[in-house]
Amino acid sequence: MIRKLLHEHISDMVPSVTVTTVFGILMCLGLLTLTSTASAGVLPGVPKLKGYPILGTIPIYFRDGMALMLEALTTLGDEGIAYAQVGNKTLVSVHDPAMAKEVLAFTDKIASRLGDPRVFSWSPFWTLIRLLDNNLFDDVGHEAMRQRGVFIKEFNNPMSNIGKFDDVVRVATKHVESLTRDADTAEIPDIRHAADNFAATLWGDTLYGRSDALTDGRVMKVADEILRRAGSPWPSALYSFMLTLGLVEPGKPTPSEARVRAEIEHLYEKNVQHLEDYERNNPESPMKTIRSLSVADGGKRTGPLTRFATQFARLNIFGGHHSIGSNITWTLIELQKRPDVLTKLLAEIASIDELDFTTVTNKMPYLDAIIMEINRLYPSVPATLRVIERETRLVTAKKPVILKPGMLIYLSYLHMHTSPKYWGATAGEFDPDRFLGGIDKSKPFMAFGSGTRDCVGYKFALLAVKTYLITLLQMHTFKVEENNCTPKLATLLETSGPVKVEFYRRA
Repeated sequence: MIRKLLHEHISDMVPSVTVTTVFGILMCLGLLTLTSTASAGVLPGVPKLKGYPILGTIPIYFRDGMALMLEALTTLGDEGIAYAQVGNKTLVSVHDPAMAKEVLAFTDKIASRLGDPRVFSWSPFWTLIRLLDNNLFDDVGHEAMRQRGVFIKEFNNPMSNIGKFDDVVRVATKHVESLTRDADTAEIPDIRHAADNFAATLWGDTLYGRSDALTDGRVMKVADEILRRAGSPWPSALYSFMLTLGLVEPGKPTPSEARVRAEIEHLYEKNVQHLEDYERNNPESPMKTIRSLSVADGGKRTGPLTRFATQFARLNIFGGHHSIGSNITWTLIELQKRPDVLTKLLAEIASIDELDFTTVTNKMPYLDAIIMEINRLYPSVPATLRVIERETRLVTAKKPVILKPGMLIYLSYLHMHTSPKYWGATAGEFDPDRFLGGIDKSKPFMAFGSGTRDCVGYKFALLAVKTYLITLLQMHTFKVEENNCTPKLATLLETSGPVKVEFYRRA
């Protein structure tokens, strides 16, 4: 699957090698503090991605983007590890499950998500920090673990999610009804946008008590801009260039980033106003989730939110809805291809007596298997990155590898999820039966991360996805247009373009 994605998309990347090489030379001279030290022997015995003299793979990086260049590393050798030199930076791809879990288990003092803000960095987290102001990426150690406990209690705890379930059903039903409105049929130009809009609406209702459907699209517009900046190499390159010339302070946003940040702040203030209106008009109602997070962090039941809650509120403008929307989109695409799977799912849906929390979470094994298989084939976050802070040994490699400070460690969930080495000859095919008995722990499945940085809200997200799909299939049949139904590898794993879907209201 990785090789196919590389072949389909690598020829479409811009700018040209000439332009990126010139830019790469400037990067090397002024930004990467290039030394004359040879790269040979950086990781003895580990396969290396070939690049250009002096520049290494800088031209490839700027031409193709980080995601595609680093995924190319996963095709090298069969040892589960490979590397590339990008100027004087060493990028290491770890795509063996045992080694990946070992890296994810490293403490923040050994492997962080950030690295040094004063030098050129490929970590998208620095871009997110500049756009989102002070945020949860800054926190490590005890504080990060304390925050995880608050999140898990709020989003991955059954009792908490039971309290949210009626609102999830209400928002899902309203959104599904809006697809066709009063008509018998309707054509949705891009189901990705519609599904993301449902997720953004659900988060708005869950966190702040927003009753509107966010039809102005401002949240999605800002979220897409954040994603574009975090996923492209060019904002990082421009920032590093400005940093070298002293045009910006380390960690401070550029003028264009400051404008995006101002828009984020405007949305945040608008959301808080909705929260205050909801609390004033519903004094006896249970706390909305953002208030609950603030109270759990030591805040009061009214008034300003705590720093922790405020950080999450800003982060949620970007995160949370893409994974829900992606799951819905890819499920509809695969159900269109596999009418036999759709028939079985419809039979399971028809067998339920009532749409309640217990039924959705515990009594629909085939739907569970479908969603897990979707997350195996199409993990919304296909990879993650770590920056080595302290020299350490990767002991699970066949020959122990020494990882040195400054090395960037790339972990490809997508490769491990779709490799025939782990999933057999049909690894690239959609087959929900793989998960009918639950998750096979002998096979790599990291759609929600692993270790101390795994997703703290995936159970709420899965609840939203399953509730929406049940409601949708109870009310409509559908037909997915085949164009643009192939995956596009970027920061997130998306479809190659808009996906048109026709919906037909059931009699």
